[in-house]
Amino acid sequence: MLCEENGGRVELAKAYYKALTESVKRHFNGNGVIASMEHCNDFMFLGTEAISLGRVGDDFWCTDPSGDPNGTFWLQGCHMVHCAYNSLWMGNFIHPDWDMFQSTHPCAEFHAASRAISGGPIYVSDSVGHHDFRLLKTLVLPDGTILRCHHYALPTRDCLFLDPLHDGHTLLKIWNLNRYTGVLGAFNCQGGGWCRKDRRNKCASEFSRAVGSTARPSDIEWSHGKSPIPLHGVELFAVYSFRGGKLSLLKLEDGIDVSLDPFHFELLTVSPVKSLSPPPPSRKTAVQFAPIGLANMLNTGGAIQSVEFDGDGVKVAVKGTGEMKAFSSEKPVTCRVNGEETAFAYEGSVVSVQVAWPGSSEPSVIEYLFF
Repeated sequence: MLCEENGGRVELAKAYYKALTESVKRHFNGNGVIASMEHCNDFMFLGTEAISLGRVGDDFWCTDPSGDPNGTFWLQGCHMVHCAYNSLWMGNFIHPDWDMFQSTHPCAEFHAASRAISGGPIYVSDSVGHHDFRLLKTLVLPDGTILRCHHYALPTRDCLFLDPLHDGHTLLKIWNLNRYTGVLGAFNCQGGGWCRKDRRNKCASEFSRAVGSTARPSDIEWSHGKSPIPLHGVELFAVYSFRGGKLSLLKLEDGIDVSLDPFHFELLTVSPVKSLSPPPPSRKTAVQFAPIGLANMLNTGGAIQSVEFDGDGVKVAVKGTGEMKAFSSEKPVTCRVNGEETAFAYEGSVVSVQVAWPGSSEPSVIEYLFF
């Protein structure tokens, strides 16, 4: 009746969203809100004039509201898959937000890894006094900022038409881009999801098992988004695993095997390898180099703010504090942090430098000198 008296449902929706848009502009600094539970066509077409950030999944359920004790686990994979695949559609209208989580939840690291590379905001719904600061420090810098990706996370092409929730053999793989590196996330979400018969999400524990897949640099859409990473002349990629702590050198179509137990994850920082050129006359080959980032942060490569190659070495600006890692085909002669010579380790073609927090949000500049 209300719609009929106001020109019909469409006209009423236009009036509502016009009022909402004007209110957001007036009271929330232009677009300072997050849209929640906005999964309807009316919002997509009428509500995105001022609102640019929106949730792309259901609520974070710490337990199953239906009472299934296993829901503490399988619902987390369900949430993650919904966010990843919904972003394929909703990312064309708004910037995807993957919702809050609790840092003390049994699957907190699982959630934290996805939020770290989601490209959206990171926030938690912890009870007062119940926080895992060790985990939170892998997400947030001392100044309260985060290492946010430049795009929004999307599923890789090879799992677009597969079922990472209950086919028993598919890992969810998502990709994103930082300034100078790509990132791949692999998540074992098998164990529950939408049941067509019962018309609700249900446990499917028969599919909850260790699952494997192959991750490749080509899984990342390097030319995507507003800040694509050019690959002209790039033949190798340095791939660093966050949990495994290992570095691999791969060509674009080469792969590494990833096997994960239920509700476990791995994050792979993928950095194009470049050469210092030209090499000095006394050398036959150029030094190959690729910055990795802060190994103590979940979005490792997000710490890299700038990279400058010159004849004698490489300068890398890093935001944050912790262990900065980089691939180098040769051991540097010396390393400097903000102009001061510093100790470094070189093992397995990886240069490791400890970076202290500079006392401000300004990045630290690390110099790798080879000649």
